[in-house]
Amino acid sequence: MVIGFIIFAIFTFTMLFAARNDALTMIISNKISMLLLVCFFLIAPFVWQGWPIFGEHILVGLTVLVFGFTIFSLGWLGGGDAKLMAATAFWWQWSDLGLYIIYTTLAGGVIAMMILGGRAFVPADRLTAPWLHKLVKQEKNMPYGIALAIGALATLPQSEIFKAAVTLTH
Repeated sequence: MVIGFIIFAIFTFTMLFAARNDALTMIISNKISMLLLVCFFLIAPFVWQGWPIFGEHILVGLTVLVFGFTIFSLGWLGGGDAKLMAATAFWWQWSDLGLYIIYTTLAGGVIAMMILGGRAFVPADRLTAPWLHKLVKQEKNMPYGIALAIGALATLPQSEIFKAAVTLTH
């Protein structure tokens, strides 16, 4: 199952790259979300569990897409974050989605506290790196892609798609 390992590695590195880009630039490229989506459709035949399970993955992804764009339209989440969240959700079944939400929410809370603490207690002249100054001192935005990546990487080893891939290798 070398192809499965490669695709899961791409998932991992793509999530890490998204987190890095969001921290440095507050931008998550559409290419990152598309790569995650393409990788899901590439791995699906290798971990095939039938149309009902495949349909569940699609339904989870589409549900999160609608939810993501709803909270984007309310100004609570960036567009790149909404797309990344939806592309990641295609990898999950309903049981995985609960874990993803919990892990992402916890990571987001910790990151928010760190950034808000930095905003309150770190003088602007101490932040010499431009990306760090932007990250800590920009009053409106937070890089939620970091939390999405942490949530996804914490969920992946426990996910049904990952368990199916591991089962095929034994």
